[in-house]
Amino acid sequence: MSRLLPDRHPTKDFFVLDVRDASPKDDIASMEHPIFSLSVKPDMRNLEYENNGRKIVIRPSAIGLATIMDKDIILYCISKLIHLQDQGVKVDPWIEITAHEVMVATNWNIGSKDYKRFEDSLLRLRQTTIITNIETGNVEHIGGFGIIDAFEVERVDEKGKRGSFGRMSKVRIKLSDWTMNAVKAGEVLSISPLYFRLRRPLERRIYELARKHVGNQNIVWECGLEKFQKKVGSSAPKKKFRFFMKEIIADGNIPDYEFELAGDKVLIKKVPKFLAVGKVRLKSETIDRAQAMAHEKGLDFAALEAEWQDMITRMGKPDSPDGAFIGYIKKKPSARRGDQGDLF
Repeated sequence: MSRLLPDRHPTKDFFVLDVRDASPKDDIASMEHPIFSLSVKPDMRNLEYENNGRKIVIRPSAIGLATIMDKDIILYCISKLIHLQDQGVKVDPWIEITAHEVMVATNWNIGSKDYKRFEDSLLRLRQTTIITNIETGNVEHIGGFGIIDAFEVERVDEKGKRGSFGRMSKVRIKLSDWTMNAVKAGEVLSISPLYFRLRRPLERRIYELARKHVGNQNIVWECGLEKFQKKVGSSAPKKKFRFFMKEIIADGNIPDYEFELAGDKVLIKKVPKFLAVGKVRLKSETIDRAQAMAHEKGLDFAALEAEWQDMITRMGKPDSPDGAFIGYIKKKPSARRGDQGDLF
């Protein structure tokens, strides 16, 4: 059974935009269409996808297609721009960040190999070419462009001197018009902070489709398995893809949604948050965090919540119910054995 990645940076950095609290954002076009590779190895394929008259062609860079893990950088940039827009700041295609702030906010490790991975991600994002007629911000793009237009990296060595062999201290990224049009037009959706703790690229892509097509609606979205696989962008044989779907459904890691395989159809519906109905109501962000903790320990969240509610009914309401509930779950022993470690 695959578990969520650990929360690698539980202590917040005051100088880093916490996209978990600022509500991470994803652009609708790339949620709908399979732009990013799901492979964990260099993917040199040319990808093509067409649906309802809209066609998208993706050409790889010299080191392969941009991956859905590389997309974390784009998600951070979009989230930061939306955050600035909401504060009344005029946004620009050039955005200045540090590799460290992105890695902390999107739950990466922050070792030397991860900085190298970050730079490789920038190269793939710059050199992967999209050819499409998809509209963003009421502008139809027919032609080729990179996922990002350009990037600049500043390095500083251990003595504080700029040079080519130091660690990245500052990064400037120029987002594509395609992405900027989506930001300015508000064609973005908030996503769960737990997205960054999903281990499998396929889980992340499936979550994007669920968020795009179901959202917060009280509906069941139905899609044929073959069409769903195309929307996901998986190149696995149909039988293997069905197997992967069954595994992911059994693991139950994808937040906010329930999935079901019914013959050759995929059924997806929104799962309501377990808001307390007893003596104390908990904040939705507390519920999100508590669900993740319970899942990681292999515990039944609904049973824990009911047990805690019963306990405080008998003992009295705590001064800080949200903190008390999190502390209650922290003290519960894990029902899982062993640790599979990180996959990346």
